[in-house]
Amino acid sequence: MTYFLLVLATLITSLISGVLSMAGGSILMGIFGFFLSVPAAMVLHGVSQTASNGSRVWLYRRHVQWDVLIPYTGGALVILLLFMLLNFVPSKGIMFLLIGSFPFLALAIPKKFAMDICRKPVAFLAGILVTGAQMLAGVSGPVLDLFYVKSSLTRHQILGTKAITQTLGHVIKLGYYAMFLDLSVSLPNWLFAAVIPAAILGNTLGKILVEKLHDHHFKRIGSAVILTVSAVYIFTGLQELFG
Repeated sequence: MTYFLLVLATLITSLISGVLSMAGGSILMGIFGFFLSVPAAMVLHGVSQTASNGSRVWLYRRHVQWDVLIPYTGGALVILLLFMLLNFVPSKGIMFLLIGSFPFLALAIPKKFAMDICRKPVAFLAGILVTGAQMLAGVSGPVLDLFYVKSSLTRHQILGTKAITQTLGHVIKLGYYAMFLDLSVSLPNWLFAAVIPAAILGNTLGKILVEKLHDHHFKRIGSAVILTVSAVYIFTGLQELFG
């Protein structure tokens, strides 16, 4: 029954991400974290979010800013090399605290520090910081958002460009944490097969809904969802560490 709930959660959170381009992945990572070990949660989340973001890349392929990808990939590979050298896996408490803290940290950073990801040096820095967040917490949406504040990209360009960089990060995360996990023993193979179409279906439904939302509603709903879920995860992280 638990595995079926995880598939349903993948569908619902992918729909949320398809509409808001945020929050869905964070919610799903927390749900996986409640039921699975950190490596298992990271791997299953990596599979579902690679499918989710990958399908979004296809849906918004005409809007993707491909020039961002090369410097972003360079930064992401720096983080992968660092993690491989350290052979590091975070605890559940740290994972939940980071998931919950990222949005509040993003709000606390003055707007003058916001950057434009369309600039190549900024895209490289984004690859380092965003991929680092993904490797530690499984998600990074609010951190990635900082690099779009000063960009002149449209909503559809943001959705597509975020999707391609997030797909890269989830592939890296999936590959790294798979080294710490015997997939055939820890999770049934059908679960991996099931979360992929669930993620793609959620994104497809989300694209239908996103056309009905105005930009103002788009941003307001996203902020409310992120902060509410983040508070829950901070509390959970504190319980894991000190409870």
